[in-house]
Amino acid sequence: MHSKKVAKKNAMIRIQGPDRKGIIATVTSYLYKNNCNIEDIDQRILEDHLIMTMVVDYSSVSRLDLFVRGLQQAALQVGCEAEFKPEEKKKIKNVAILVSHERACLVDLLENFSRHKLKGRAVVVIGNHPVLKTEVLAREVPFFHVPSDKKKEHETRILELLKKFDVDLVVLARYMQILSPEFIFRYEGRIINIHPSLLPAFPGPRSYHQAYNKGVEIVGVTAHFVTTDLDEGPIITQDCFRIDKTRDTVEDLLRRGKKLEARVLTRAVKLFLEDRLYLRRGKVVDNKKMCELAETTQKFYR
Repeated sequence: MHSKKVAKKNAMIRIQGPDRKGIIATVTSYLYKNNCNIEDIDQRILEDHLIMTMVVDYSSVSRLDLFVRGLQQAALQVGCEAEFKPEEKKKIKNVAILVSHERACLVDLLENFSRHKLKGRAVVVIGNHPVLKTEVLAREVPFFHVPSDKKKEHETRILELLKKFDVDLVVLARYMQILSPEFIFRYEGRIINIHPSLLPAFPGPRSYHQAYNKGVEIVGVTAHFVTTDLDEGPIITQDCFRIDKTRDTVEDLLRRGKKLEARVLTRAVKLFLEDRLYLRRGKVVDNKKMCELAETTQKFYR
């Protein structure tokens, strides 16, 4: 008599906290004792802070609630936090939008969500200033004003909201704050930013002014994943426009740039929500295009 094969269940486990001896041994020993197979593991240390991400098969776990509680306790023993997230393809992903003052990117995203042109749901907008609150509430999306004068408290409150709304993707729609490594680690690969230049040129603030002062003939924008390196995350989408140095002013660049930022950011969000983005050797590729290319290559060699 053959035993029934147990369906495979994968989950992502993320461990993060101050680096110290015994973290990896403690966590992996706990997984071993609970018959969990580690299928992938990645670990990094930045500024004495460790982040370890694992993909595990937990199909042998009978009581998931007890297992997760034990995992969190094991991580706590070595001064870390543990996050357990089962892998599942959600048809509709929850999106949080972080904003400051500028409205162009925010409005474009909300309009595309309301028209169902984006395969996702805008569940919350969080602003470090309240100026966009009325406009967001008019579209029946919750808005929370979280002041950023105290950075630690600011990020703690945002993380609480992201957890409350079960957020799958964080979009920085001209959110003029630099996120801490601790924040980024928690949502790594799930934070998209729009930058007003063709990165890696002109990183940081006042990019259009930098470009104008350098006398460039082509100005563009870049949507990219956020990493702990400022404005150096893997590029998702880019676009550009030509300028007339004899006629265009820096105000013209700003006006045209804002429109382009909105389009490029929305395009990047659309790709993410359709599960088309694939990170390969530090670069982002369109998974659909990769599949189409592979299919074309196979037909060529048949």
